This record gives sequence, C-alpha cells and structure tokens, in this order.
Amino acid sequence: LNVHNDTRTRREMKSTEDFLASEMNKLSVQERSKALDELHCVGEELKETPEMIETSLAEFDQVLQERNEPIYHLATSQNRSYVEDPSFRLR
Repeated sequence: LNVHNDTRTRREMKSTEDFLASEMNKLSVQERSKALDELHCVGEELKETPEMIETSLAEFDQVLQERNEPIYHLATSQNRSYVEDPSFRLR
C-alpha cells in the first residue's frame, strides 16, 4: 500500500514539476526573474508594518505551541523574558 502511494505521489510531483516548468518557460526573462525573486524572497524590499509584525509573531507563537519543542521549553525555563521578547523573536 505504501509503495503504491509513494509511486503515485512521485508521479503527481513529476506532473506538477513539468507543469510549472512549462509555465515558467512561457514567461519572458524579466517575468521569470521577478517570479523567482518573489519565490526566494529577494528583489523588492519587504515593507514591514506594525500589523504585519504582530501577525507574524502571533503565527510564530502558534507554531511553537503546536510543535511543543523541548529546546524551546528549556530556553524559556532559563530566561523567559528574553526568549519571549519580540526583538529577540524577530532576529
């Protein structure tokens, strides 16, 4: 059963990769460069707003709670105020 799912997953991934490559090849060099820059978070500078930062920190907190990482618990037990400081979390 797992082998069948792995084979199907590989086929689906290959199909998706082929589709993406085909669509990227239809773009001009400038359009492709811009798309790749956006994908890799380079290019135009990201405009951080206070709302964006607040939302990002809330999402980060959610991920930390979901993962329940022992190293995070150790760090907070040693210095909670430092670990939970927004300026530290934004590094």
